[in-house]
Amino acid sequence: MLSKDYVLGFVEGEGCFFVGIGRNIDRKPRTSGRKNKIANPCLFIAKVGFRVTNCDFGIIEQLRASFGFGSIQVQKRGDERIRDSAHFYTKSLVEAKQIREYFKGLEFHTSKGKDFELWCKALDLIESKGHTSKEGLLELCRLRDQMNQRLVKKKWTTEEVERVLKENPVHISAHFDPNQSQLLHNQNSAISSWLGKRQGNNRPTSFAPLETEAK
Repeated sequence: MLSKDYVLGFVEGEGCFFVGIGRNIDRKPRTSGRKNKIANPCLFIAKVGFRVTNCDFGIIEQLRASFGFGSIQVQKRGDERIRDSAHFYTKSLVEAKQIREYFKGLEFHTSKGKDFELWCKALDLIESKGHTSKEGLLELCRLRDQMNQRLVKKKWTTEEVERVLKENPVHISAHFDPNQSQLLHNQNSAISSWLGKRQGNNRPTSFAPLETEAK
């Protein structure tokens, strides 16, 4: 069992508190004329997570034992010159809340402390479901943008999320069958490409044919 001081120091060097924002993809194939049921009016999903990466699998196992929860994934490099790495990570909101309680009250000595503070605010926002509103989701994006400054690559930038929400494609995606064109109230949307790729199985249907078939 690792001490809290050891865990804190290890996490300051190898850990990451992060906020993930992605598109809410409907993965159920549509084979009939029924309209989609939109569960998330913002068309985005958000999560908070925590991970630690190290080449020493033993220390990662001890870390999980110290927390008492979490998962481990081993990444095989496929190159004998590069060591494999192990990742400890949280998989749920419940585990994220346990991480918050573990580090609450501990004194960070690096910028990881600021990341943890912003991460806790993001966790509070998601826990209260405030991120399901347009304003709340954009606030979550702004919190994310202040964290992990070295991680500059973001799949969905704040500007892109705001542009999608401004277009408001929810009603369109509920009726994107070409045979129901009278229900497409915003056919000139600049983000019409959003609709054609929403189906996660990527199979052609009467609703969202593949681009190759459209040619």
